[in-house]
Amino acid sequence: MGFAAAVGMGLMAYTAAGQASGTKEAGKIQQIESETAAQAEELGATQREADRKGRLAEALASQVAGAGAAGISAFQGSPLTILQADIEAEHKATQRGIFETGLRAEAFRTRGKMGAKWAARQAKLGLLSSVGSMGLQAGMGLRGSR
Repeated sequence: MGFAAAVGMGLMAYTAAGQASGTKEAGKIQQIESETAAQAEELGATQREADRKGRLAEALASQVAGAGAAGISAFQGSPLTILQADIEAEHKATQRGIFETGLRAEAFRTRGKMGAKWAARQAKLGLLSSVGSMGLQAGMGLRGSR
């Protein structure tokens, strides 16, 4: 094999290694971005939950004030039933929100992990392809130099 062929193969190997490294890094970046999106989803859910509880507290205070103004004890009969129904509805909404947030966050994380695995696999396939090409070129170079 001549000097130019050896330099060409060395350059091909260097390029293949660079491409593989870049592909793997892109996968890692995708995984980091997905984890960040999952954390943002969880943080957003916390804020939505705080907002929902604030609205419930305002609604309950309004109901208690209305009942009091009407001369009805807030914790007897119909007003108590309304308060309890509101609290139960809020509890159900909270549980649904927790479940849905968990699903979305897990979907982001899974997407990131799969992206990183795909990138690593593509990097390995790229290296194998380059090594195969280099082997073919080396084989042709050896046959041609005889």
